[in-house]
Amino acid sequence: MYFKEIIGQEVLKSRLVQTVQENRVSHAWLFFGPEGSGALPLALAFAGYILCTSRGEDDACGICAGCNKNSKYIHPDLHFVYPVNKTRAGDRDNVVSDDFMADWRSFLLRNPYGRLTQWYDFIDLENKQGIINTEESKRLSGKLNLKAFESDYKVVILWHPEKMNDQASNKLLKLLEEPPPLTVFILVSENPDQLLATVKSRCIPVKVARIGDEALTEALINKHSLDAGRAVEFVRLASGNYLKALDLISEAEDIRYNFEKFRELMRSCFKKSIPELYKETEELASLTREKQKSFLEYGLRTLRESLALHLNEPELVFLADAEKEFTTNFAPFVHGINILALTEEFSKAIQDIERNANGRIVFLDMALKLSELIKN
Repeated sequence: MYFKEIIGQEVLKSRLVQTVQENRVSHAWLFFGPEGSGALPLALAFAGYILCTSRGEDDACGICAGCNKNSKYIHPDLHFVYPVNKTRAGDRDNVVSDDFMADWRSFLLRNPYGRLTQWYDFIDLENKQGIINTEESKRLSGKLNLKAFESDYKVVILWHPEKMNDQASNKLLKLLEEPPPLTVFILVSENPDQLLATVKSRCIPVKVARIGDEALTEALINKHSLDAGRAVEFVRLASGNYLKALDLISEAEDIRYNFEKFRELMRSCFKKSIPELYKETEELASLTREKQKSFLEYGLRTLRESLALHLNEPELVFLADAEKEFTTNFAPFVHGINILALTEEFSKAIQDIERNANGRIVFLDMALKLSELIKN
């Protein structure tokens, strides 16, 4: 991660660069800020700048051996600690960060702004909570007592240190009080008030503010190919949270996809074209279970909007322009005689999908019944 890749935070980036250039790197830092502000990416870029052997004026060089390894998060002098727990794939006690290192690198490369719940999903923790246990602190202490391999410094990034249990916190405190030479700890937290006061007191606080509107708008336009109008709308709703902006983009894409698939399916149902129905339902069956449910729930909502239009209650309809145009044409085929049966078919399909029924059978059966209900 490089400073140039971080969204906004220009003043903070300049301060961190200046700190390294003036050789004022403290042994312990606490980067804290709200979700989606970029505290972890800043820590990654700061660590990369410290470990770079040919630093530029405002960023790591990007070409030295250290930068090449940092870009893949495999630098031998860069250590990570983060919340983990037992999973079905590794059901044993005292799991530590190193047991998930390959997953962690993939997670960071995918999106260094990722939230904690996304990490839990990524490693399939199910309903468990991640923790940083005492064994983790023991392992870290052993690593840091070794000499640095390639750099002058050893850097440790602790993500969500508030997830440490009491014993791990006390062991970390000892490391912070008597740090190994040329070792830099960077704690990255969204809830610093949950840390031990003695741990916080050993760290230089770095407050990461929410991302400015202008910088976030520019990022959405350049990184996600949004037009300026939509980018501004998403930024207004995201309130400086890049992850929230990504959620809004994803939600908008899901709605657009569901609308297009619903429109195509209903047209095929109206024509009673078996080849077309088979093609449409095959595509729907190839989706993940969650996306299948999302489509069916969208269908239920559209039936509700269609009935409201049919009953001449437009004030109850909340649709975008393209959706409203289609639904206005579809509404005459949704009425008091068939609405209960139509909604029952969608609801039954949702229940079947939740019970892991065969998607091909569920969607084709539903489509054939919808054809009869719509035409009649």
